[in-house]
Amino acid sequence: MYIVSLARAVVFVRRFFKTQEEFNSRFIDEFIEPFCRKYNTRPATAVLHKIKKYYCIGVPVVCAGFARIYGRELTPEERENATLGGIITPLIDDFTDRNQLSPGQLNTLLSFSSRAEPPTLEEAIVNGILVKLYERVSSREGTVDAFRRTLQAQQESARQTLKGLPQSDLLKITMDKGAWSLILYHYLITEVPTPQTIDMIYQMGGVLQIAQDIFDVYKDFHEGVTTLANSCGDYKEFERFYLDECRKFCLLARALPYRRADLEFFIVFAANSMARGIVALRNLQKLQRKMGGGVLPFSEIDRRKLICDMEKPVNFLKMNWYGYAIMNK
Repeated sequence: MYIVSLARAVVFVRRFFKTQEEFNSRFIDEFIEPFCRKYNTRPATAVLHKIKKYYCIGVPVVCAGFARIYGRELTPEERENATLGGIITPLIDDFTDRNQLSPGQLNTLLSFSSRAEPPTLEEAIVNGILVKLYERVSSREGTVDAFRRTLQAQQESARQTLKGLPQSDLLKITMDKGAWSLILYHYLITEVPTPQTIDMIYQMGGVLQIAQDIFDVYKDFHEGVTTLANSCGDYKEFERFYLDECRKFCLLARALPYRRADLEFFIVFAANSMARGIVALRNLQKLQRKMGGGVLPFSEIDRRKLICDMEKPVNFLKMNWYGYAIMNK
Protein backbone atom coordinates (compact mmCIF):
# COMPACT_ATOMS: atom_id res chain seq x y z
CA MET A 1 0.00 0.00 0.00
CA TYR A 2 2.82 2.41 0.95
CA ILE A 3 4.64 1.71 -2.32
CA VAL A 4 1.51 2.53 -4.33
CA SER A 5 0.91 5.72 -2.35
CA LEU A 6 4.57 6.68 -2.71
CA ALA A 7 4.52 6.12 -6.46
CA ARG A 8 1.43 8.30 -6.78
CA ALA A 9 3.03 11.04 -4.71
CA VAL A 10 6.25 10.96 -6.77
CA VAL A 11 4.32 11.14 -10.05
CA PHE A 12 2.17 13.94 -8.66
CA VAL A 13 5.19 16.00 -7.58
CA ARG A 14 7.09 15.50 -10.84
CA ARG A 15 4.09 16.42 -12.97
CA PHE A 16 3.40 19.41 -10.77
CA PHE A 17 6.99 20.64 -11.05
CA LYS A 18 6.84 20.44 -14.82
CA THR A 19 3.56 22.36 -15.00
CA GLN A 20 4.75 24.93 -12.48
CA GLU A 21 8.02 25.53 -14.32
CA GLU A 22 6.05 26.21 -17.50
CA PHE A 23 3.78 28.60 -15.59
CA ASN A 24 6.76 30.37 -13.99
CA SER A 25 8.42 30.94 -17.36
CA ARG A 26 5.47 33.12 -18.38
CA PHE A 27 4.16 34.60 -15.17
CA ILE A 28 7.11 35.78 -13.04
CA ASP A 29 8.76 38.17 -15.51
CA GLU A 30 5.38 39.50 -16.64
CA PHE A 31 4.46 40.30 -13.05
CA ILE A 32 7.69 42.04 -11.97
CA GLU A 33 8.43 43.85 -15.25
CA PRO A 34 6.13 46.87 -14.58
CA PHE A 35 7.87 47.39 -11.21
CA CYS A 36 11.30 47.15 -12.86
CA ARG A 37 10.36 49.78 -15.45
CA LYS A 38 8.99 52.12 -12.80
CA TYR A 39 12.09 51.88 -10.60
CA ASN A 40 14.53 51.54 -13.53
CA THR A 41 16.27 48.57 -11.95
CA ARG A 42 15.89 44.82 -11.51
CA PRO A 43 16.13 42.42 -8.57
CA ALA A 44 19.60 41.00 -7.98
CA THR A 45 20.43 38.00 -10.17
CA ALA A 46 20.85 35.76 -7.11
CA VAL A 47 17.44 36.77 -5.78
CA LEU A 48 15.77 36.14 -9.14
CA HIS A 49 17.43 32.72 -9.27
CA LYS A 50 16.03 31.84 -5.83
CA ILE A 51 12.60 33.07 -6.83
CA LYS A 52 12.41 31.16 -10.12
CA LYS A 53 14.24 27.95 -9.26
CA TYR A 54 13.31 27.43 -5.64
CA TYR A 55 10.56 29.49 -4.02
CA CYS A 56 8.17 29.63 -7.00
CA ILE A 57 8.41 25.85 -7.17
CA GLY A 58 8.44 25.11 -3.45
CA VAL A 59 5.58 27.33 -2.29
CA PRO A 60 3.15 26.20 -5.04
CA VAL A 61 3.88 22.52 -4.42
CA VAL A 62 3.18 23.03 -0.69
CA CYS A 63 -0.12 24.70 -1.58
CA ALA A 64 -0.88 21.83 -3.96
CA GLY A 65 -0.25 19.43 -1.07
CA PHE A 66 -2.70 21.36 1.10
CA ALA A 67 -5.32 21.22 -1.66
CA ARG A 68 -4.95 17.43 -1.75
CA ILE A 69 -6.08 17.28 1.88
CA TYR A 70 -9.46 18.35 0.53
CA GLY A 71 -9.35 15.88 -2.37
CA ARG A 72 -8.64 18.29 -5.19
CA GLU A 73 -5.96 20.06 -7.24
CA LEU A 74 -5.04 23.74 -7.29
CA THR A 75 -7.27 26.09 -9.24
CA PRO A 76 -5.58 28.51 -11.68
CA GLU A 77 -6.09 31.42 -9.26
CA GLU A 78 -4.62 29.41 -6.37
CA ARG A 79 -1.58 28.57 -8.50
CA GLU A 80 -1.12 32.27 -9.18
CA ASN A 81 -1.54 33.07 -5.48
CA ALA A 82 1.04 30.47 -4.54
CA THR A 83 3.48 31.77 -7.14
CA LEU A 84 3.08 35.29 -5.79
CA GLY A 85 3.80 33.80 -2.36
CA GLY A 86 6.96 32.32 -3.84
CA ILE A 87 8.07 35.70 -5.19
CA ILE A 88 7.48 37.52 -1.92
CA THR A 89 9.15 34.98 0.42
CA PRO A 90 12.85 35.59 -0.39
CA LEU A 91 12.27 39.35 -0.54
CA ILE A 92 10.84 39.34 2.99
CA ASP A 93 13.68 37.05 4.10
CA ASP A 94 16.23 39.52 2.72
CA PHE A 95 14.55 42.43 4.52
CA THR A 96 14.77 40.65 7.86
CA ASP A 97 18.13 38.88 7.42
CA ARG A 98 19.93 42.05 6.34
CA ASN A 99 18.01 44.41 8.64
CA GLN A 100 17.15 46.58 5.65
CA LEU A 101 13.80 47.38 7.22
CA SER A 102 12.91 47.86 10.85
CA PRO A 103 10.10 45.80 12.38
CA GLY A 104 7.94 48.92 12.21
CA GLN A 105 8.64 49.40 8.51
CA LEU A 106 7.86 45.77 7.83
CA ASN A 107 4.57 46.11 9.64
CA THR A 108 3.59 49.10 7.48
CA LEU A 109 3.59 46.70 4.52
CA LEU A 110 0.45 45.27 6.11
CA SER A 111 -1.45 48.46 5.33
CA PHE A 112 -2.30 46.87 1.95
CA SER A 113 -2.42 50.29 0.32
CA SER A 114 -2.48 50.33 -3.47
CA ARG A 115 -1.57 54.04 -3.29
CA ALA A 116 1.66 53.41 -1.39
CA GLU A 117 4.92 54.64 -2.93
CA PRO A 118 7.63 52.35 -1.54
CA PRO A 119 11.18 53.72 -1.85
CA THR A 120 12.75 50.57 -3.31
CA LEU A 121 11.93 48.05 -6.03
CA GLU A 122 11.83 45.16 -3.60
CA GLU A 123 9.43 46.92 -1.23
CA ALA A 124 7.24 47.88 -4.18
CA ILE A 125 7.02 44.26 -5.36
CA VAL A 126 6.17 43.11 -1.83
CA ASN A 127 3.53 45.81 -1.46
CA GLY A 128 2.04 44.98 -4.87
CA ILE A 129 1.80 41.30 -4.03
CA LEU A 130 0.27 41.92 -0.60
CA VAL A 131 -2.36 44.23 -2.06
CA LYS A 132 -3.26 41.61 -4.67
CA LEU A 133 -3.33 38.69 -2.25
CA TYR A 134 -5.34 40.61 0.35
CA GLU A 135 -8.26 40.57 -2.09
CA ARG A 136 -7.92 36.83 -2.69
CA VAL A 137 -6.95 35.04 0.51
CA SER A 138 -9.41 32.71 2.21
CA SER A 139 -9.32 34.72 5.46
CA ARG A 140 -7.98 38.27 5.68
CA GLU A 141 -7.85 38.16 9.48
CA GLY A 142 -6.09 34.80 9.52
CA THR A 143 -3.64 35.90 6.83
CA VAL A 144 -2.67 39.09 8.65
CA ASP A 145 -2.17 37.15 11.89
CA ALA A 146 -0.05 34.50 10.18
CA PHE A 147 1.97 37.16 8.35
CA ARG A 148 2.70 39.02 11.59
CA ARG A 149 3.71 35.80 13.30
CA THR A 150 5.94 34.91 10.36
CA LEU A 151 7.72 38.27 10.64
CA GLN A 152 8.02 37.88 14.41
CA ALA A 153 9.49 34.40 14.00
CA GLN A 154 12.06 35.66 11.51
CA GLN A 155 12.99 38.54 13.78
CA GLU A 156 13.21 36.21 16.78
CA SER A 157 15.57 33.93 14.85
CA ALA A 158 18.23 36.66 15.14
CA ARG A 159 18.71 35.37 18.70
CA GLN A 160 20.35 32.28 17.21
CA THR A 161 23.55 34.30 16.86
CA LEU A 162 23.73 34.62 20.66
CA LYS A 163 25.98 32.29 22.64
CA GLY A 164 24.52 29.92 25.21
CA LEU A 165 20.92 30.03 24.01
CA PRO A 166 18.97 27.27 25.84
CA GLN A 167 17.91 24.29 23.73
CA SER A 168 14.27 24.93 24.64
CA ASP A 169 14.56 28.43 23.15
CA LEU A 170 16.26 27.07 20.05
CA LEU A 171 13.46 24.56 19.55
CA LYS A 172 10.74 27.22 19.91
CA ILE A 173 12.51 29.59 17.50
CA THR A 174 13.03 26.78 14.98
CA MET A 175 9.46 25.53 15.13
CA ASP A 176 7.97 29.03 14.84
CA LYS A 177 10.24 29.95 11.93
CA GLY A 178 9.23 26.92 9.90
CA ALA A 179 5.60 26.75 10.96
CA TRP A 180 4.10 30.20 10.51
CA SER A 181 5.23 30.68 6.92
CA LEU A 182 3.63 27.32 6.07
CA ILE A 183 0.40 28.30 7.84
CA LEU A 184 0.44 31.56 5.88
CA TYR A 185 0.67 29.60 2.61
CA HIS A 186 -2.51 27.67 3.46
CA TYR A 187 -4.47 30.92 3.31
CA LEU A 188 -3.56 31.14 -0.39
CA ILE A 189 -6.01 28.33 -1.18
CA THR A 190 -9.79 28.45 -0.90
CA GLU A 191 -10.32 26.50 2.33
CA VAL A 192 -9.85 28.38 5.61
CA PRO A 193 -7.69 26.24 7.93
CA THR A 194 -9.40 25.09 11.11
CA PRO A 195 -7.56 25.32 14.46
CA GLN A 196 -6.94 21.56 14.16
CA THR A 197 -5.44 22.00 10.69
CA ILE A 198 -3.27 24.88 11.92
CA ASP A 199 -1.90 22.64 14.69
CA MET A 200 -1.00 20.01 12.08
CA ILE A 201 0.67 22.54 9.77
CA TYR A 202 2.57 24.04 12.72
CA GLN A 203 4.06 20.64 13.47
CA MET A 204 4.79 19.98 9.80
CA GLY A 205 6.49 23.34 9.27
CA GLY A 206 8.56 23.03 12.42
CA VAL A 207 9.81 19.57 11.49
CA LEU A 208 10.69 20.68 7.95
CA GLN A 209 12.67 23.61 9.40
CA ILE A 210 14.60 21.20 11.62
CA ALA A 211 15.33 19.12 8.51
CA GLN A 212 16.55 22.20 6.65
CA ASP A 213 18.85 23.05 9.55
CA ILE A 214 20.27 19.51 9.45
CA PHE A 215 21.28 20.07 5.83
CA ASP A 216 22.64 23.54 6.61
CA VAL A 217 24.90 22.65 9.56
CA TYR A 218 28.05 23.89 7.81
CA LYS A 219 26.55 27.10 6.41
CA ASP A 220 24.82 28.03 9.67
CA PHE A 221 27.97 27.42 11.73
CA HIS A 222 30.12 29.61 9.51
CA GLU A 223 27.46 32.36 9.58
CA GLY A 224 27.50 32.32 13.37
CA VAL A 225 24.02 30.82 13.65
CA THR A 226 23.40 28.18 16.32
CA THR A 227 20.80 25.53 15.51
CA LEU A 228 19.65 22.31 17.12
CA ALA A 229 21.51 20.48 14.37
CA ASN A 230 24.94 22.13 14.55
CA SER A 231 25.07 22.19 18.36
CA CYS A 232 24.20 18.51 18.78
CA GLY A 233 26.51 16.25 20.77
CA ASP A 234 24.67 13.00 19.94
CA TYR A 235 23.08 12.63 16.51
CA LYS A 236 21.73 9.19 17.34
CA GLU A 237 19.67 10.69 20.17
CA PHE A 238 18.78 13.60 17.88
CA GLU A 239 17.36 11.11 15.36
CA ARG A 240 15.07 9.65 18.03
CA PHE A 241 13.85 13.15 18.89
CA TYR A 242 13.38 13.99 15.21
CA LEU A 243 11.43 10.80 14.50
CA ASP A 244 9.12 11.54 17.43
CA GLU A 245 8.42 15.00 16.01
CA CYS A 246 7.73 13.54 12.55
CA ARG A 247 5.31 11.01 14.02
CA LYS A 248 3.50 13.75 15.96
CA PHE A 249 2.79 15.31 12.57
CA CYS A 250 1.37 12.01 11.27
CA LEU A 251 -0.93 11.67 14.28
CA LEU A 252 -2.22 15.23 13.88
CA ALA A 253 -2.78 14.76 10.14
CA ARG A 254 -4.65 11.47 10.57
CA ALA A 255 -6.93 13.09 13.14
CA LEU A 256 -8.27 15.61 10.61
CA PRO A 257 -11.91 15.06 9.56
CA TYR A 258 -11.25 14.53 5.86
CA ARG A 259 -11.25 11.52 3.55
CA ARG A 260 -8.69 8.95 4.70
CA ALA A 261 -7.23 8.38 1.22
CA ASP A 262 -6.61 12.12 0.76
CA LEU A 263 -4.99 12.43 4.18
CA GLU A 264 -2.73 9.43 3.57
CA PHE A 265 -1.62 10.91 0.24
CA PHE A 266 -0.76 14.15 2.01
CA ILE A 267 1.10 12.31 4.78
CA VAL A 268 3.19 10.37 2.24
CA PHE A 269 3.89 13.65 0.45
CA ALA A 270 5.08 15.34 3.66
CA ALA A 271 6.75 12.36 5.36
CA ASN A 272 9.15 11.82 2.48
CA SER A 273 10.26 15.45 2.70
CA MET A 274 10.82 14.93 6.41
CA ALA A 275 12.71 11.69 5.72
CA ARG A 276 15.45 13.68 3.97
CA GLY A 277 16.44 14.83 7.44
CA ILE A 278 17.04 11.26 8.59
CA VAL A 279 19.26 10.54 5.57
CA ALA A 280 21.39 13.56 6.47
CA LEU A 281 21.38 12.66 10.18
CA ARG A 282 22.73 9.19 9.45
CA ASN A 283 25.66 10.78 7.59
CA LEU A 284 26.31 13.09 10.55
CA GLN A 285 26.18 10.11 12.93
CA LYS A 286 28.93 8.34 10.97
CA LEU A 287 31.09 11.46 10.99
CA GLN A 288 30.50 11.99 14.70
CA ARG A 289 31.61 8.42 15.47
CA LYS A 290 34.75 8.82 13.36
CA MET A 291 35.65 12.00 15.24
CA GLY A 292 35.16 10.51 18.69
CA GLY A 293 31.73 11.91 19.57
CA GLY A 294 30.58 15.24 20.89
CA VAL A 295 29.68 18.40 19.01
CA LEU A 296 31.37 18.31 15.62
CA PRO A 297 34.22 20.81 15.12
CA PHE A 298 32.74 22.36 12.00
CA SER A 299 35.61 24.83 11.71
CA GLU A 300 37.94 21.87 11.03
CA ILE A 301 35.70 19.81 8.73
CA ASP A 302 35.81 19.97 4.94
CA ARG A 303 32.42 21.07 3.65
CA ARG A 304 32.35 18.16 1.20
CA LYS A 305 32.11 15.71 4.11
CA LEU A 306 28.86 17.35 5.20
CA ILE A 307 27.10 17.31 1.83
CA CYS A 308 24.13 14.95 1.63
CA ASP A 309 23.32 14.68 -2.08
CA MET A 310 19.66 13.70 -2.38
CA GLU A 311 20.07 13.27 -6.13
CA LYS A 312 22.03 10.07 -5.53
CA PRO A 313 19.79 7.01 -6.12
CA VAL A 314 20.92 5.37 -2.88
CA ASN A 315 19.91 8.43 -0.85
CA PHE A 316 16.58 8.63 -2.67
CA LEU A 317 15.87 5.00 -1.77
CA LYS A 318 16.89 5.61 1.85
CA MET A 319 14.53 8.57 1.97
CA ASN A 320 11.66 6.40 0.76
CA TRP A 321 12.42 3.78 3.40
CA TYR A 322 12.66 6.33 6.21
CA GLY A 323 9.41 7.88 4.98
CA TYR A 324 7.80 4.47 5.57
CA ALA A 325 9.38 4.34 9.04
CA ILE A 326 7.94 7.75 9.91
CA MET A 327 4.42 6.74 8.84
CA ASN A 328 4.32 3.26 10.30
CA LYS A 329 5.53 3.23 13.89
